[in-house]
Amino acid sequence: MSDSQPAPPSVERFTLRARPPLRPLFIAAVTEVVGALLVVLWRAAELPVVVGVLGIVLLVLGAALVVAALVLAARLRAEVLLEADALTVLRGGRRRSLPWGEVREVTLEHPRLTVLGDDEAARLVVVNPRPAGDLHFAALASAVTRRLDAERGYRELG
Repeated sequence: MSDSQPAPPSVERFTLRARPPLRPLFIAAVTEVVGALLVVLWRAAELPVVVGVLGIVLLVLGAALVVAALVLAARLRAEVLLEADALTVLRGGRRRSLPWGEVREVTLEHPRLTVLGDDEAARLVVVNPRPAGDLHFAALASAVTRRLDAERGYRELG
């Protein structure tokens, strides 16, 4: 093993996104079908108004569930850039950076990777939207460790 570590690439990009919300979308689809059937039966079989109202309520609830599932899945998306001079987190149209030289502490407690800076207000939090044991998130934590080690001049003993 040589004394010098290979230099990390200038920018490493990690995109963290939640799994597709299949269960809520399935539930919404079933709710929509049942609601539509109730409305059609109400009109065709001249059932009581309660059946029509229940059908319309189910249609509205199904649509609301679809919107909520898609918005939540989109909001959980984050992009982490490990640049040569800083750690940058892009989430929800916001960009926050912390220079490597100002990093004081890094903690990893699922589902959060928290990076604290020298200044009390300097804090970056990366939330893993996937279950514990996600290999992509583990690769991110490992890359942050490598970058910090390189910044501070640490080398593997060998």
